[in-house]
Amino acid sequence: MECQVSQQGDTVLFRLSGKVDEQGAELLKQHFKALSLHKVRHLTIDMAECSYMGSSGIGKLLLFYKHLAGHDGTLALIEVPGAIAQLFRELKLDTLFTISPA
Repeated sequence: MECQVSQQGDTVLFRLSGKVDEQGAELLKQHFKALSLHKVRHLTIDMAECSYMGSSGIGKLLLFYKHLAGHDGTLALIEVPGAIAQLFRELKLDTLFTISPA
């Protein structure tokens, strides 16, 4: 998995590509922890090039959500591939954060 990170003010964009398996989830967590978290209010994750999201990746998304929500922040997933978007809906993650299908 690869993750490109860009930040403008209090908004951060992660662009993911490849598979978010256990190793990818740890990489994602490292990128999140490297941010100035007290300055981040909005995290958007572009999943257009993401081919797989395993349980470890989902766990990291929940961790990000918990942190952001505790600081009045938001998490949004955009360009989520169909099968992954369906999984997120089945897990009711769309009740926690915004999920925009591709």
